[in-house]
Amino acid sequence: MDIPVTVYLNESQDHYVFGYQPGDPLREATRFEVAPSLLDARDGQYAVLEMVFRELKIDEPAEAWAREYRTRRNRSLSVGDVVQIGECAYAVASCGWDNVALRAEQIRRELAS
Repeated sequence: MDIPVTVYLNESQDHYVFGYQPGDPLREATRFEVAPSLLDARDGQYAVLEMVFRELKIDEPAEAWAREYRTRRNRSLSVGDVVQIGECAYAVASCGWDNVALRAEQIRRELAS
């Protein structure tokens, strides 16, 4: 069974400066699935996080989900944004990733299910 990945854009005004803060408002920007084999390797979650970061920073992404993300005119992934892999969520930090806890009430979902 594939593992869901969801990208949330941070909508707080100061996330670029302070990064993710607990309770920051987030907007669901895209979701897709990855094969469990990607997560089985050593540092698998971080490999997926780095792939998501790379795909959402470049002008011409290779992955279909990333091209769709761009078609919806979303901005590049930035400090304070969050990527959730299965049940684990990680915020883009100024250097690397921080494990974070999310609450349903802070997330605005706009994507079709």
